[in-house]
Amino acid sequence: MLSLLAGLVLAGFLTGCLEVEPRYSVITVSLQAPGEQPGLDMTLIKVRAQGVEEPVFYQTYADASGNASLKVSPGRYTLLVSAIYTEGFSVSASHPEFLALPSETSSFSLKLDMALSGGIIFRQVYYAGSRTLEGANYTKDQFLELYNNTDQVYYLDSLCIGALAPANSTVSNNPWMGRDTVGLFQMTWMIPGSGTDYPLGPGESVVLAFNAVDHTSRSFPGLDLSKAHFGFYDEALPNHEKHPDVPALRRIFAGQGTAYTMSVHSPAPVIFRPVMGVTRWLEDAATWQNYQPGSSSGLKYLHIHRSWILDGVECVQNPASALKRQPTSVDAGYTWLQQGPNRGTSVIRKISETLPGGRVIYSDTNNSAEDFLGDVPAAPVLKPLWK
Repeated sequence: MLSLLAGLVLAGFLTGCLEVEPRYSVITVSLQAPGEQPGLDMTLIKVRAQGVEEPVFYQTYADASGNASLKVSPGRYTLLVSAIYTEGFSVSASHPEFLALPSETSSFSLKLDMALSGGIIFRQVYYAGSRTLEGANYTKDQFLELYNNTDQVYYLDSLCIGALAPANSTVSNNPWMGRDTVGLFQMTWMIPGSGTDYPLGPGESVVLAFNAVDHTSRSFPGLDLSKAHFGFYDEALPNHEKHPDVPALRRIFAGQGTAYTMSVHSPAPVIFRPVMGVTRWLEDAATWQNYQPGSSSGLKYLHIHRSWILDGVECVQNPASALKRQPTSVDAGYTWLQQGPNRGTSVIRKISETLPGGRVIYSDTNNSAEDFLGDVPAAPVLKPLWK
């Protein structure tokens, strides 16, 4: 009888051991958007706990509020957080090694860092114009040339183009100076497409012409921009021209006037992507369409956050008295045309190296004083890219 009772007790003990809940650890993570950018889709962000002593990992995705929770075996881990967005940027964060104890919760609050992952740069900015055959100033032949400085295909669809306010570097003050949010001068434009319509391969250029027509019979030295890849064109702007075969950029902010042009003395062009996507950015007019700082009337400007800018160039009339508009994180220096406007010359980026096979890598130090040459004869690369 005693033997039977001992056996029952032992069996019960063993059964109880088998039913004991494993003592897991819990890791909770709270993510903060980079620079408090609105509209970031947190659900795309992967949260991964990587084992330090064992080749094991646990991962999940954050919820819409940026919170995530993982149940892990006790041990030592590091945290890795990351996501790549189709708008052309990535976010990331990490936490060094920590100990996850049994039946305890380890909580972390991480600030996401954002990096632009486009690699699209201005190769050439032709803003100062030329002269008519009769000797008058001529500026309708302005163009911007964008270049893929990476080794990956980049889709241009929904890439935005504009110029920072104030329009010229010669004004007395810049009300956006030192701010994270900057204003765009006059109209703003976007490359059309549904996401994969306009691929730009490594080492390829795309030319955006302000008037995509043949200027050779109008001006000297004369540029034929009828084969430009895109034209700044809107039917509501009677003073713009475009060849029928050139796709039109989409005007996404009307601004004022009947034509879009760059300053012939000192423009500050930018390429950018809104972090929340173009549609949501434009819909939130209360946040992103405002008067200049310190004003409650007058013109309203479309605004962007400086972290959205993929590339920008500070073109000035004279560096001795130039007013800065580009944030220093975008362009810490300046470039200029010492010979002045209307000479058919542009500012063009310096070559950093030429790779085997001929692909050129251009200098991109975010300092146009180091990256650009001035007074170079304008020569747009008009190689056909798409049918």
